[in-house]
Amino acid sequence: MRPDQSTFPPKRPKLGRVKLGCMGQLVLLLVVLVVVGLGLPALITPWGFYMGGSFHLIPVWHGWGRMHSNTAGGDYVIQVSFNPKVGRHLGPRHVDGNAWLCTPRGEKFRLHLGGDFQKDLQLDTNGKTASFYMNSYNLKNQFTGNTRPSLELRGKWVNPDLVLDDQGSIARNFEPDGKLYNGRSPSRPYMKEVAPVTLHEGSNSEFEEACKAVKGTK
Repeated sequence: MRPDQSTFPPKRPKLGRVKLGCMGQLVLLLVVLVVVGLGLPALITPWGFYMGGSFHLIPVWHGWGRMHSNTAGGDYVIQVSFNPKVGRHLGPRHVDGNAWLCTPRGEKFRLHLGGDFQKDLQLDTNGKTASFYMNSYNLKNQFTGNTRPSLELRGKWVNPDLVLDDQGSIARNFEPDGKLYNGRSPSRPYMKEVAPVTLHEGSNSEFEEACKAVKGTK
């Protein structure tokens, strides 16, 4: 005769083992990703959380500024967004990100940004040098190899701002009417007018309003 299943004692859950449902596993995965995503940068590039002199929960800095060029046809607005990046062939204080440039003609260019801060940068960015280079970033550029506009900004942190100049790059990349230079004049001076710019930490909506304001300026 087969024994009745009711005669067997119920199985007890093993101690120390917790069963998680799908939602619990998803929450646990998100927690692990946040810890790894923020923990590693905090150890390797702690200065990234204090760019501009204030603490940022995520090590990213957003800022924008306005510059004027008589040679290149008026006012330009640039917005940058960057974060620390480490790599085998990168400097110890390297950043990577994106930039957007608005021209007096109402055009907007998306740029890829790279840059470096002063090597001895610790947690306080104030007074430390900064240099950025930016190139046009779109599908067409990848096929043609033409990265115009190619911009350069150099200067230093004056917390909470970045006080920079364009090393003549706006005048090199744009014509007197604000149109993008086609790069076909070998006699064009490399260093013409140098335009200063101060980048203030701010929102994308502020940048968009500033873009509207510079359209048609001279």
